[in-house]
Amino acid sequence: MSEPIRVLQFVTLMNRNGLENRLMDIYRNIDRDIIQFDFVSNRNYDGQFDDEIRSLGGKVYHMYQITPKNFFKYLKQLDDFFTEHPEYKIVHAHLNTLSTWPLRAAKKAGVPVRIAHSRNASMDFNIKALYKSFSRLFINGVVTDRFACSRSAGAWLFGEKHIDDETFNVIPNSIQLDKFHFKDEIRDRMRKELGMQENEMAVVDVARFAKQKNHPYLLKVFSEIHKMRPESKLYLVGIGDLEQEIKNEAEKIGIADSVVFVGSRSDIYDVLQAMDVFLFPSFYEGFGTVIVEAQCSYLPLIASDTIPHETKLCDSVEFMSIKADPKKWAMRAIELYEKTKRIDNCDLIKEKGYDIRDTYTWMQNFYLDKLKSIT
Repeated sequence: MSEPIRVLQFVTLMNRNGLENRLMDIYRNIDRDIIQFDFVSNRNYDGQFDDEIRSLGGKVYHMYQITPKNFFKYLKQLDDFFTEHPEYKIVHAHLNTLSTWPLRAAKKAGVPVRIAHSRNASMDFNIKALYKSFSRLFINGVVTDRFACSRSAGAWLFGEKHIDDETFNVIPNSIQLDKFHFKDEIRDRMRKELGMQENEMAVVDVARFAKQKNHPYLLKVFSEIHKMRPESKLYLVGIGDLEQEIKNEAEKIGIADSVVFVGSRSDIYDVLQAMDVFLFPSFYEGFGTVIVEAQCSYLPLIASDTIPHETKLCDSVEFMSIKADPKKWAMRAIELYEKTKRIDNCDLIKEKGYDIRDTYTWMQNFYLDKLKSIT
């Protein structure tokens, strides 16, 4: 039997976050006798998925973190890598603006298929923004194909003129629907596992602890909910650099005893079934796949109105401004909690095109067709 085609995926770190979960869902389900994924991580240590990647036959390489200080070392490391690994014919980069640099090195090395995949529609304005903006200036000169999780994410990275180009494709952030079917017994089991009280209003957010996710505003909203519903608790699922800062803020405003830091979970599909209301006040998102996941079990969700509205697939999702008084969010969250009956909504989500089976089939065919076109 012939060896599988090896596709090189460039990522920051394969931890349990949004794009990494989507990428792993595709990797687990793709026909690995035909297509095999290898990964380059811009960290010098393993991520949470690295052992699983190896068990599935993938290779994991580590490089420098991309920083202004390491920039020229990183470029040299990229050039050296492609010199040492001429076997790769497809490179798929998931670094948003910073995808420019691995794809530039791939182009220099003669790699014929170079994909940049946009996963966001904005970026934080901090010290890194300058060189990220600089990187974005060159992205269109090094790609052969442009992917994005939404049209707005594509327009942000590639520019408006490229999102109607034949090289551009929106790749739905689809999910493994068979894991998300709502069942009362799963809800009951998870509420017991998480130590919830019978009459507790469980509010949740699933997000990295990063500025983009706007946890300080979320804490203000929950503080208002807690004043009206003292039996309520807030469950924060995720990890990140700002976790301690958010813990300090919860302590400062007097709600620390009612905020549960759940950590990273591999069973989000079950955790969501235990919850009553989802609050998602991000400053921006390329898409926001967890919104789709919440709709599988008709979990009422309020999201920032800056998030792409194409995430709304049914009426369990509402959008509100993060400039609004947090009390408005709180009052609406309680209203949704009191009136919503949970149901299994997976059939609708499948109809809307978010079944992972459709995505990995499309992706596999795309890789194969691109190779055929260059041989």
